This record gives sequence, C-alpha cells and structure tokens, in this order.
Amino acid sequence: MLQRRAVFLLSILLVPLLSGIFAPSVGTASAAIDDCQGTLSPIVWNETISRHAEVPFNNYWDPFYYEEDWDDDGRSSEPVNSGGDNIDPSLSPEEPWMYNAYHSPIPVDTLTSNIATTMLVGNDSAGALRVNLSSSHRTTICVEIQGIVGNSTVPAKADVYLMTTSQYERYEWSYDRMHGTDYDFWFERESLSDDEFVTEVSPEWAAFDVTGWKTYRDVHTYENTDSVVMSVALDAPEVHSSLFSGTTYQEFFIVVDAWDNSRRGDAGAQNKIIAADVAISTVERSIVLPNWTVSIVFFVFFAAIIMAPVLINKRYMGAGLEPSVEAQKQLMPSLNQN
Repeated sequence: MLQRRAVFLLSILLVPLLSGIFAPSVGTASAAIDDCQGTLSPIVWNETISRHAEVPFNNYWDPFYYEEDWDDDGRSSEPVNSGGDNIDPSLSPEEPWMYNAYHSPIPVDTLTSNIATTMLVGNDSAGALRVNLSSSHRTTICVEIQGIVGNSTVPAKADVYLMTTSQYERYEWSYDRMHGTDYDFWFERESLSDDEFVTEVSPEWAAFDVTGWKTYRDVHTYENTDSVVMSVALDAPEVHSSLFSGTTYQEFFIVVDAWDNSRRGDAGAQNKIIAADVAISTVERSIVLPNWTVSIVFFVFFAAIIMAPVLINKRYMGAGLEPSVEAQKQLMPSLNQN
C-alpha cells in the first residue's frame, strides 16, 4: 500500500518534467537562428507589427510646463527640439511618423507566423518594434547588429531589450528626461548606484524613485552585443493591473538601444547608424500546462514531506497491536511399542 502511494506521488511530480518531451524544444542558439530563417510571411505595418523610435531632436520632456500642456498619456503635447543645430541628418534615418505619434492603444494582430525586417536606428537614438505575442506559441526572436558608415557596413554593438507596454512607457520617459533641457540633473539622478542613491539623495525623496525602468521578467536584457537570440513562452496573455489605470492588456516592444542609457555596461552612442536585422519565429506549443499546475505540484510535494513521517510513525506504533497468529499445535506421534 505504501509503495503504491509513493509511486502515485512520484508520478505527479514527474508530469511537468515529462511534458517537456512532447513540447517543441528551444535547442541551442544556432538552432534557434535556423528557426528564425524559416518561411516568412508578409508584414502589414500597423497590423502585423508597428515601428516606433526615440530620437534626441524630438523630446517631449520639459521641466518648465503647465498642466494643460500635457495629454492623457502623461507626455507633453508639444515636442521640444533639444538637439539644436548639432543634429546630423545623415545619422538620423528615422522618419517623422516613427517618433511624432504615440503608439496606438489598439493592439496589433497576434503574431503566429514568421516575419523578418531591418530596423535602422540613428545615433543616440532608440528603435522599437511593437508586437503582440501569442501565449499558444513559443516565440524566438533573433537580432543581428551591424553599423552603417557611408555606403559600407562595419561592426557595431548595441543593446537589445524586450519590454511590455508599461515598461516601454517608463523607458520612453527615461529617454526624454535624459535628453531634455535638464539633462545633467537627470543623468546624474538615473546613473546613481544604490549606495550613491542613499548617500546623495535627500531622505524625503529616498523612498520615491520614478526614474527606473526594467525589462520583461528582468532577464531579457542583452547589452553591448552584436547578436541576440531570445526565446519567449507565455503562460497566458500578459495583463497588467494597476490601482490607477485598472487592468490593461500588454503588448511587447523589441527595443534596439543606440544611446548611453542609465544602465551600467550598456553600449553608448557610436556616431554611426545601427542596422538591426530582426527575425521572429513562432512555433505552436503542443501542450500548455495551466498556471495552477505549479501550485498543485508544490502542494503535493510538501504535503508528502509532512505526511511521510506521520504515516511511518503510525505504522510503527500499530505494529505491536496486531493479533498474533497461534502456531498450529501438532501432537508428537506416539511411539509404537513392540
């Protein structure tokens, strides 16, 4: 009886591990790159994916503003040209529609096919592709970075991030602040380490930090690199809940960063155009375990740890109370007397 229970508990614990056999494997980096080179589908811009950019000469952050100058998305209604006459048009390939308009609240189509495109990112700028990842597909994203000087390609490095909508909005705010008229203040503010922040920031502001931004799951951060392969498998559609904005559906932004942001170890501006070849591959998942299976597995595991000593002790204490079986009495055969 005890052995059957042990086999049952062990099978429950092994189900999540064995389910990976039936799911498509991510494989190595080279295999993932091959997957990104599969059959491509045509891109319908603003329906399949959409293109966005942050450029230094189109800044929405101005410390001297009035409340009526701000729109519903929290950014100034009029951009501030903070670049002056120092902007080199030859290093800014972005078109105005990429940075003049805020990204649409209407989501793009769920991505269930393979696509590829080339994104040109100007010097001291950031480029982004807005996509709607599917929770029923495993998505592999490949990014190859090169530099363009004149009519030739040269080696170059940049930063690649994967963000949700709310994370990208904070990233936009950080870019605008650090390219605004009060650049020195915000650069020093955002570049502080934890120890420097506690030491240099006044106590009344130490617990209120609005400058930070992070990437999806805090892991999809690839900095100072020329090649990136990342794989994403969603448990469910990404939903963000906030006390002020309620529940909102989150899309994803593949960001190619070509400016010196507030993170340490990132690639700075390189005085060249960055060409990022982005390929996205999707593979349908055969088995998608619901989120609650993780809770059940851990519950069963810890319950088994707690119950095992109890069951063993109970059997040990009851062992002496079992009725003994009397041995069958056998009469000694009598000796035949002659």
